[in-house]
Amino acid sequence: MNIGQAIRTGRRARKLTQAEVGALAGLSRQAVAEIERDAGTIRNLHAVEKHVPISISGLPSGGDSIGQRLRSARVERALSLREAAERAGIAVNTVRQIEAGRGTVDRLQRLARVVAPGARAKAVKNGSRKRGIAVVGWVADRVRRVGDYYPSPAPVVRLLLDHEAFDRDVPILEPTVGHARVIERVLRERGFMNITCFDLHCEGDERRDFFEITEHYHTIITNPPFRLHREFIAHAKRVATHKIAMLLPLNYLTGAGRHEDIWTDSDFPLARVHVLNRGIDFIGSDPHADQFRSSQMYCCWYVFERQHRGPPTLHWINSHKHVERKGAELKVMV
Repeated sequence: MNIGQAIRTGRRARKLTQAEVGALAGLSRQAVAEIERDAGTIRNLHAVEKHVPISISGLPSGGDSIGQRLRSARVERALSLREAAERAGIAVNTVRQIEAGRGTVDRLQRLARVVAPGARAKAVKNGSRKRGIAVVGWVADRVRRVGDYYPSPAPVVRLLLDHEAFDRDVPILEPTVGHARVIERVLRERGFMNITCFDLHCEGDERRDFFEITEHYHTIITNPPFRLHREFIAHAKRVATHKIAMLLPLNYLTGAGRHEDIWTDSDFPLARVHVLNRGIDFIGSDPHADQFRSSQMYCCWYVFERQHRGPPTLHWINSHKHVERKGAELKVMV
C-alpha cells in the first residue's frame, strides 16, 4: 500500500521534519522514520496520521481504522483467519492483532497484499503547518527560536580551527548552516573551499532535512539542535566517512544513556573534546562579531574520528580574550 511513502509525501508537503511530526504525535523522530520505512507499530502509525493524514483507496469502508477495513476486505474475499495468515506468511494471531489495530506496519502491508491487493495509500493534500509554534526537540515551544536555531559565534568556530586540524582539500558538510552561515564563513576565510551547506530553513536546493541526507562527506562540522544531539550524532556517523566536529554543551559528557549510545562507540569513536572555558550566550551575541557574550552555557567541540583508537583526550581552550567586556561595543566583521 506504500503507507510509508504516503506519510513521507504528506509530511514534506506540510514542510514538517520527522522530528516535528514526532513532537506533534508524542513520538520520537526515530519512530516517525520507521513509519516512513514501512516499519514501526500500527499504534504509532495512527498517531502520525492525526498530523499527516493519508487516504487509502481499494479498501471497503467497513470501519474507521485500517485494521477494520482490512478485516472487511478479508471477509469479502471469503478468507478465514488461517487462510489469510498462510497466504501472507504471518501467524493467525498476528492477523487478529492487525485487525484490532495492533501489530506492526510491515505485517499490515503483507496482509493487505493478500486481502486487498489493489489498495493504495496516498497523502491527503489539504492542511498546512501551523505558524507561530516552533517545534524544538520533542516539544512545541512558543519562545525558543524556530528549529532550535542558535548560531555559533564566529570566534568559537575559529577557536576550533586553531586547536583541531582539518583537511582543506576534502568535502566538508555543514548540515545546519542557518541564515547566519557562520561556520561556512569562517571555514572559507581559513581557506576551505569544498564546503556543502544545507539547512531545513534554507531556500532552494539548500533546503534539506539532515536526516534525509544519504550521500557521504569526508567531514561534518556543525552546531546541531541540542535537543536532537543523539540523533544528529548517530546520523552524522552514517554520512561522514572520516571526521565529525559538533558544538554541544559541556554537561553532555555525563548521562548513562549518552555513555552507552555515543561515548563508548568504537566504530566511529569520540577522539577529542575541546572545552571552552567561558560560557556562550547564543541569543545575545552577534554571531559575526569578533567577540561573544558569555553565559552559564558552557560548551565543547566534540570531535569524532573513525580511525581513532584508544580513549578520547580532553583539551581546554582559553576563550577569555574573545568574550565581550561589559559595556564594550562589539566590533562587527564586515
